[in-house]
Amino acid sequence: MEAEKIAPLMCPGIAGYAAFKLTGARKGDRLGLYGFGPTAYFVLKVAQSKGVEVYVSTRSERGIRAARAEGARWAANAAKEEMPCRLDAAILFPPAGNLVEPALSQLERGGTLVLAPVSASPIVIGNYSENLWGRDIKTLYNLNRADAQEFVELVDELDLGVGTSVFRFAELQDALILAKHGELEQSNGVIKVADAL
Repeated sequence: MEAEKIAPLMCPGIAGYAAFKLTGARKGDRLGLYGFGPTAYFVLKVAQSKGVEVYVSTRSERGIRAARAEGARWAANAAKEEMPCRLDAAILFPPAGNLVEPALSQLERGGTLVLAPVSASPIVIGNYSENLWGRDIKTLYNLNRADAQEFVELVDELDLGVGTSVFRFAELQDALILAKHGELEQSNGVIKVADAL
């Protein structure tokens, strides 16, 4: 596999797989994904391969269309449209602490919410009894070799890939601007520092 196609697997792919494992979701469960970028894409595909139903909430119209096209059971902005069911597990990708309680409120008792961002704004749980009691919160803080190996094997088995826009090192600034504005032609941007020898 070409190096530029491997790069997106290393961070969003492995991180998404590790977050999925933390949920404990099993066949027949309903998994919510809050945010839909490359990491959530990989989670969706892995979850589908395990027989898990996936529900996606994102503010991005592009993300909603992409999630639907990739087979999400439901995709919309849960802040504007009510999720059609309670969830057994969920993963929160945006670094927005204000989304934690709404995500918890969608979980069945006994459900698990995994917080996947590296940092987040302050988290406040206003209604402990209604929205937190009986639910678990886990954080994604460590990736290991076993997760990487399992994920790469799944990528081969499922023939997973995600679109990659490749830029030369001289185009770094342009690539960063496109990424910031959500204008990359493909889901991932990869900077090719040097050509293979």
